Amino acid sequence: MEKINFIFGIHNHQPLGNFGWVLEEAYNNSYRPFMEILEEFPNMKLAVHFSGPLLEWLDENHPDYIDLLKKLIKKGQLEIVVAGFYEPVLAAIPKEDRILQINLLKNYAKSLGYDAKGVWLTERVWQPELVKSLREAGIEYVVVDDYHFMSAGLSKEELYWPYYTEDGGEVISVFPIDEKLRYLIPFRPVEKTIEYLEGLVDKDPSKVAVFHDDGEKFGVWPGTHEWVYKKGWLREFFDTVTSNEKINLMTYSEYLAKFTPKGLVYLPIASYFEMSEWSLPAKQAKLFVEFVEQLKEEGKFEKYRVFVRGGIWKNFFFKYPESNFMHKRMLYVSRLAREHEEARNYILKAQCNDAYWHGVFGGVYLPHLRRAIWENIIKAQSYFPSEAKVLDVDFDGKKEVMLENSHFIATIKPHYGGSIFELSSKKRAVNYNDVLARRWEHYHDVPEAATPEEETEEGVASIHELGKEIPEEIKRELAYDWQLRAILQDHFLKEGETLDNYRLVKYWELGDFVNQPYEFELSEGKIKLWRNGGLYGEEKVPAKVEKEIELTEDGFIVRYRVVLEKHYKALFGVELNLAVHSVMEKPEEFEAQSFEINDPYGMGKVRIELNKKARVWKFPIKTLSQSESGWDFVQQGVSYTLLFPIEKELEFEVRFREV
Repeated sequence: MEKINFIFGIHNHQPLGNFGWVLEEAYNNSYRPFMEILEEFPNMKLAVHFSGPLLEWLDENHPDYIDLLKKLIKKGQLEIVVAGFYEPVLAAIPKEDRILQINLLKNYAKSLGYDAKGVWLTERVWQPELVKSLREAGIEYVVVDDYHFMSAGLSKEELYWPYYTEDGGEVISVFPIDEKLRYLIPFRPVEKTIEYLEGLVDKDPSKVAVFHDDGEKFGVWPGTHEWVYKKGWLREFFDTVTSNEKINLMTYSEYLAKFTPKGLVYLPIASYFEMSEWSLPAKQAKLFVEFVEQLKEEGKFEKYRVFVRGGIWKNFFFKYPESNFMHKRMLYVSRLAREHEEARNYILKAQCNDAYWHGVFGGVYLPHLRRAIWENIIKAQSYFPSEAKVLDVDFDGKKEVMLENSHFIATIKPHYGGSIFELSSKKRAVNYNDVLARRWEHYHDVPEAATPEEETEEGVASIHELGKEIPEEIKRELAYDWQLRAILQDHFLKEGETLDNYRLVKYWELGDFVNQPYEFELSEGKIKLWRNGGLYGEEKVPAKVEKEIELTEDGFIVRYRVVLEKHYKALFGVELNLAVHSVMEKPEEFEAQSFEINDPYGMGKVRIELNKKARVWKFPIKTLSQSESGWDFVQQGVSYTLLFPIEKELEFEVRFREV
């Protein structure tokens, strides 16, 4: 009888730094019931990948689940597919770290009783030079999307076999995941998947259809727990697949032991189709969605989609400068930590992918995920000597100044307002300036994503199919920043300016200081910065701002001197954007010479002290991002602007102290 080979795989992952209750819910709604039902079907077999952060949590909180995995492996029902232990995007970390990350998870798989030879490629981010790293780590095959092969020019009909790919003389097998199956399973009735698989039956005994996707689709995604478990989708699927004579269940290793890959292909830098939309800058992403929808309306999408490509994953470092800065700080410490085992363990954790990008999940927009990355970067750097240095941290061609003592690291961008873009406490392992700017995203205007799924009433909606309308109460508070958010950003405002105009970006910035270059001089662990700029009201008023920043044992002190060339009544404001995550509901305005900030959920308690009284504007920085559950209006931090009236000259000091 003619058959179709079928490989069924899942990928289970939770980000480093995720809340314990989130993991517990995912365990109860997906991870546990999935494997318990699998145990009921001894003829069902699948490939499974668990990320290191999730395995560590399971080890600590549900060791009986680890025992169940061992049991299923022993029975031959599970093939373990590995990745980097802390789920890095392998293309975004150094080769030395890739190999170490993969070997860590391979060793864990061995402790479960499985010698893993395959890699689930995190977010399927492929670049050709990965071949050498994977082979060096003892990997024989890798799983990517059929979109990668289409991007190389292959037609859909050629994508039911694995292929070889080569780089520098090293060869590895590559399996394509069937995109159609990704949208059928588990969202549509079981018979839809069976009809599709039976339609692939062929005289060629080596033909194979591969499904490998997020395990969270089976119970964590909205509506799926009831559909998959309470309404019995998973039991019906396992029962139907294992009893269908036209479907031959296999694992990757079983396939490669029986068949040879079809031939040689060269895959371009790519990820899955949706990623090519998300990774584009917002304006281009909007055009991309419009283009895809136009092709669909004209009935041309399926014919020409092989030529439809958007951005690549590394574009996120262009799209989100905060992500780029965090990533390059990780790379900087990775180089330092090559020969230091304890520091390197921390930096491997800091390579967890989720906080560096954003698609349909919160990603870079989730402060607790970024906080976990910064915590490990800071802990790793704390092992090395403290010294001031001038270097291009984020590879933008402009020099940063890194001040460091035994308690703090302050990274200052002289070319961007002479402001502090990292203030890391070694004691608390937090970056006080881990604040994401408010920015327009293309999905704020585009109701749908550029996805290829079909319209249907049956089953349960994928998160890619959920329409989203921004609630009115969010629209009223929505604002987009024209600048990145840092500590010690220097503003000149009109004398009668209001807090509401300021926070909603409806005000006029009189000065040219916030994001413009300052000159600097470094001496004895201090940095002096100055800029000769101007105020631009009815006429230009030349102005000079000088500030001297010095790290202390409990924070920093900055001394300001501001001089206008001629009399002009204005407000001079020093803005401190701090990673405060205790929710602030309303903006506040008050006068003070000192005030305390208490954030038990994030950065802890600090105190701001001045040598003269100031008016203080305080408001939450809230970003609007999409998530699997709809919209997230997330507090990234709180802006504190210290305001002083100025006519000609002004001098003052600000001290930031941990309490």
